[in-house]
Amino acid sequence: MGVNGAIPKLPSKRGTYLRNCWYVAGWSDDLTDTPQAKVFLEEPVALFRDGDGVAMAIGGRCPHRFAALGDGSVIDGALACPYHGLRFDGSGVCIHNPHLGDPPPKASVPAYPLVERYRLLWIWMGDADKADTALIPNFAWLDDPAWEAVRGVTLAEGHYELYSDNILDLSHANFVHPALVASAFTQGERKFWQDETHAYSRYTQKNDYISPALAGVLGVEGRKQDFFGEVTWHAPATLFFDYRAGEPGTFVEDMKALLSLHAFTPETPDTTHYVWATSRDYKLGDTEFSEGLHAALSFAFEHEDLPVIRDAHRLMAGQDFWDLEPLVLNGDGGGVRARRLLNKMIKFEASNA
Repeated sequence: MGVNGAIPKLPSKRGTYLRNCWYVAGWSDDLTDTPQAKVFLEEPVALFRDGDGVAMAIGGRCPHRFAALGDGSVIDGALACPYHGLRFDGSGVCIHNPHLGDPPPKASVPAYPLVERYRLLWIWMGDADKADTALIPNFAWLDDPAWEAVRGVTLAEGHYELYSDNILDLSHANFVHPALVASAFTQGERKFWQDETHAYSRYTQKNDYISPALAGVLGVEGRKQDFFGEVTWHAPATLFFDYRAGEPGTFVEDMKALLSLHAFTPETPDTTHYVWATSRDYKLGDTEFSEGLHAALSFAFEHEDLPVIRDAHRLMAGQDFWDLEPLVLNGDGGGVRARRLLNKMIKFEASNA
């Protein structure tokens, strides 16, 4: 959250977000006995576990002197402000005043629906009465013992939609990631489509060499493969990447797979929480392999993707994406669909507020 763990400076002009939806707030097991101070959609949020270990999310700004509640501590199941000790329960109500007198009347902060599922924390930043857990995207493979995941979380500079664009457009790999170059990303067959709440990008290439790094990960160095890569964008910014390769003629469902989660939750218009995971169903328990895969994926994002997207965001200088009249290439079909669909959903939500 913010630079070096500090609360970011929040802009006076608020951004526009889809609120009645589920965002990824982090990994479930990262929320321990120690509360967390976060900012989602420019809203300060405190995450903590109550006396029964249930994950809670409440407004992160104390109504007394505006301290960060997430920097406090849990006492008797309630979150104590680090500044003057007022305690708030999971509903956001002040239930304890350590000073003379009763808890101040009407002393409360917002409460946000928070659900633990697929080893993730999912937060609903809109109307709590509309929080339907059936709308949480299915990432059951993160809970499946037949799959083993490496994972991470970071705070990235740049607007969250730029990061969604990056995953939906696989062609960038040939220019940003030297170890991932493959003709499938620029020369292969591609298909883009959408439905009411999803956008899709699919890349396929038969009987060709895949990326050197991925060939090593899959154990197929020097052998031509049939390649299948499909990205599913769940509004507003949670993506599933299904990467597969197999000997020529192999059915897609029989190919060796790497399944990935890419969840982008806006902190501010300039910063994005990035939660990611890549899972495999082979070499289970191979610690050395997992460590190498984690290091490679972390490097690819931190030192290759992130600098390009960060600098693009800075050069946009706060201007609207479409106002800059971006060129649209034939690999942009997924990103364009996601952006237009999200804009439509935000406008519909605002008109029905």
